[in-house]
Amino acid sequence: MRYGPVAARISLGAFVVALVIALTASLGTRLGFWKYETGFEILYPAIAIGALAAACGAFWLASALRNNNSTGWRAGFAGLIGALIFLFIPLSEERRAWDAPPIHDISTDVGNPPPFATVLPLRKGATNGPEYDGQKKVMLKGRITTVAELQKLNYPDIKPLGRLLNPRNDPKIDPKAILFWHAFETAKRMGWHIVSFDAKTGMIEATDTTLWFGFTDDIAVRVQEAGPMGARLDIRSKSRIGTSDYGRNAARVMDYLKAL
Repeated sequence: MRYGPVAARISLGAFVVALVIALTASLGTRLGFWKYETGFEILYPAIAIGALAAACGAFWLASALRNNNSTGWRAGFAGLIGALIFLFIPLSEERRAWDAPPIHDISTDVGNPPPFATVLPLRKGATNGPEYDGQKKVMLKGRITTVAELQKLNYPDIKPLGRLLNPRNDPKIDPKAILFWHAFETAKRMGWHIVSFDAKTGMIEATDTTLWFGFTDDIAVRVQEAGPMGARLDIRSKSRIGTSDYGRNAARVMDYLKAL
């Protein structure tokens, strides 16, 4: 009996089942049928079935190469590649969670972070408060530290963005306005939902929602004058729920600063 074609069909079938379960977990969470903890509990079996699909697909591939027989290649190839892509997402998130510090509030200015205002009504039901967590105590590896200290240690490149935009001190040029509108357009390109913006105060508030489980993080961008010739930008990003954000807020802040 040739087991290769059987393994190929099992691989494809397991991949389809895993995908359906994962989509159910994701859509149910996003639509509010259950909390995200339940969504994760539904997702775990999907990951196990996806691993079975990958294993069977790998067995089919090894068998096909050993016997020089490509019978069942469509099912085997689809199951193997689909399972690997399917597993990449949760496993990469798990790796990021392992490396990330247990914080979820990131700011380029840890002394005077941009505040949230217009997004506050949208935070109904959030387990994390809108106040800045910088001085919040965190126990990590037997040592008590703070959120701000952990940010500086793990993300030293997250700093305020300064720009010299009026080197000739031309009174007709407004550096703050230039940087503000550049910041606004960049926020739109990032795909964020702009909640409010005010060029006079230099504040932009937005939200960003993850694709799979609909986790929403809040963002505040502040642009200020930096003397008559320059402007300074600060950004803050905070999760509404959870203790660790898997490094998502820090990555968002760094991506935004790079885009600027």
